Amino acid sequence: MVVRKLPSGPHSRRAPSEDAWARAEVFIFDVEGTLVDAMMPTLRCWRETFAHFGHDVSLAELHLLAGMDGGEMLTQLLPGSPKTERKDMLAYQGKHFREEYLSHVRAFPGVRALFEELKGRQRKIALATDCDKDQLGHYLRVAGIENLVDAIGCGEDVKRGKPAPDVVEVALRRVRAGRKPAVLIGDTPFDAQAALKAAVTPLGVLTGHFSAPALLEAGCHAVWRDPAALHEALLEGAERAGEPAEASAA
Repeated sequence: MVVRKLPSGPHSRRAPSEDAWARAEVFIFDVEGTLVDAMMPTLRCWRETFAHFGHDVSLAELHLLAGMDGGEMLTQLLPGSPKTERKDMLAYQGKHFREEYLSHVRAFPGVRALFEELKGRQRKIALATDCDKDQLGHYLRVAGIENLVDAIGCGEDVKRGKPAPDVVEVALRRVRAGRKPAVLIGDTPFDAQAALKAAVTPLGVLTGHFSAPALLEAGCHAVWRDPAALHEALLEGAERAGEPAEASAA
């Protein structure tokens, strides 16, 4: 599944052709919810964290802000709450997630094949994620992509998470993107907002349980079902252009 309609709002960037995104030289990926199936575990962990501190917040309320910097999310959901409480909640959530959820998170199908395809086309691959390095290490292992990533920006590198562009800008610097055309693939509207602020073209996948219209409205130029569908779109684009697809490495 791919949604080709471009958004008409202020964040719309009409490309010269439908598959112009495929000619980008730098592909930046969000991780949680985009490459690994972490959305629902993260939401459940946050709901349990709120309950532990005496707050009743539904999964639906949490999902509306999924992908947002944790501190900013707490400020929006608990306006006027003490800063010390928010700090304690962030620490508790991180510890609880590592103890109860992290080991159960698995990669979405097709992630390694997608990365192999991009490397075969001589594209640069970077990650821009708000998670910490120890969590990211687990995600890289379960996706089998440790040797396919050129640069990483993660939560420990920045003070502000998405929708601030900081972690995307770190990834761009480390991958030495320069003026090369770049795209960012993410699963939430906050990924798209961060990409636009960093002057990167946003693309979306539906693996974070946001609708295609929501992602398009946030600025995504196109939306796919999942990483495997994005891989299929790359192959189809190469066929239309008369270019043989690169064979994936074993």
